[in-house]
Amino acid sequence: MVLRVARSVVSVSSTMPDGGGLISRCTGVVIGWDGANKRAKILTAASVVCDFNGELHNPALKLSVSMPNNTTTEGRLLFYNVHYGIALLEVMGDYKLEVPSFGSGTNYGQVIFALGRGENMSLMVSHGTISWTDYPVLLRNHNMFLSCDIPEGGSGGPVVDHDGNMIGIAFEENPGPVVISIKTIMTCMEMWDQFSRVARPLLGMQLKSVELLDVSIQEELCRDYNITSGFIVSQVLVDSTAEKLGIRRGDVIVFQDIDCSTLSQLEDHLLSLGWGYLKGMHLTVDLKVEVHNLFDSYRESITFPVQFTDASKQVTS
Repeated sequence: MVLRVARSVVSVSSTMPDGGGLISRCTGVVIGWDGANKRAKILTAASVVCDFNGELHNPALKLSVSMPNNTTTEGRLLFYNVHYGIALLEVMGDYKLEVPSFGSGTNYGQVIFALGRGENMSLMVSHGTISWTDYPVLLRNHNMFLSCDIPEGGSGGPVVDHDGNMIGIAFEENPGPVVISIKTIMTCMEMWDQFSRVARPLLGMQLKSVELLDVSIQEELCRDYNITSGFIVSQVLVDSTAEKLGIRRGDVIVFQDIDCSTLSQLEDHLLSLGWGYLKGMHLTVDLKVEVHNLFDSYRESITFPVQFTDASKQVTS
């Protein structure tokens, strides 16, 4: 099933415009092919074009895309978003490229294969599962952790299921490799296609899913507080909407009108609300949230106005 995706997997590298040294090397995957105009869209990791804060390594950096047949062509940057860690490139040429089949998304415990292209363009594969764990990093609540390392240089490479369907792309992160769901990625791509920008939600909180807590903690929350779902707040940003509403670290929040139990599901729902922002229908969306303060043993219902940003660079609140 891995070979079904092989013709879609490329290598992407960035170098200084004056012919200087290598800046970054990642893997990419073909997600669009215009046969009439001989143009392909390549999805890869944002780290190949920008730093952690979203600043371009160099405004005139050179992007090279190496194809499965070992030919190399110049890539043109169309779009990047440092929060989701993705970049979209365009290449031109008569290449035998294929767009992979896409799955419905990622699930905890799912068996996966992470693909990458080595320095010599050899196809490399890692095998593992999507871990039953939450470890949100830097407010990227949507990331799901992998049980295996990804191939060297494999950031931006496709993650496929046992049927050979692409269900996400992998990144090398600290404390471990992560995957972002194809559902999240495709929403970003559709927003960019229609509006040339992506509107993502700003919660100002780092969360952990109650569903993924140790079973003994879940039992305690159920027994002592009648909490069976929701999200534990592990960090609240200073001056964020969440802080101004009185939400604190250690609180448990439950979104009243959203049917989700994991962080990736929550991110996808909130990201979908960004369509209204892009269409000029609203600047914020009000969500009904039940806040459980475990320290003082009380709960309250509040209205949480979710803000959005369409910045490619890092924005936290």
